[in-house]
Amino acid sequence: MTTTNYVLIGGRKTINPKDVILLEADENYTQIHFVNGAKITVATTLKRLEERFSGCIEFFRTHKSYLINLNYIKQINNLGGEVHVKMRNDYKVTISRRKKCAFCDRLSAIGLN
Repeated sequence: MTTTNYVLIGGRKTINPKDVILLEADENYTQIHFVNGAKITVATTLKRLEERFSGCIEFFRTHKSYLINLNYIKQINNLGGEVHVKMRNDYKVTISRRKKCAFCDRLSAIGLN
C-alpha cells in the first residue's frame, strides 16, 4: 500500500503534488496550475509553498516567479544561453541564469535528462 503525501496550500486545503504542473507567484498570492487544466489562487506566497513542497524532489524553483513539476516538462529550449522550458499546459517558463546548473543536476537526479 502506498501513501500519498499531501501538501497544505492555505487554510485547511491540501493537494496532491502529483496533480500540480506549476506554481506561479503573484505578489502575496500564488496561482496553482493543475494537470486537469484547473487553476486556483491561494493567499500564500510562493516562498512558503516552496518550503512546503521541499519534500517533493520533482519540484524545482526555476525563477523568482515559478516552481515547476519536472515530470510535466514538455520541451527544453536552450537559445543563446537562455534556457526555457515548455510545460504540459503550454506555459513557457524561464530558467534563471543562476539556477541553470542546479536545474540540469536535478533533471539528472530524477532521471529526466
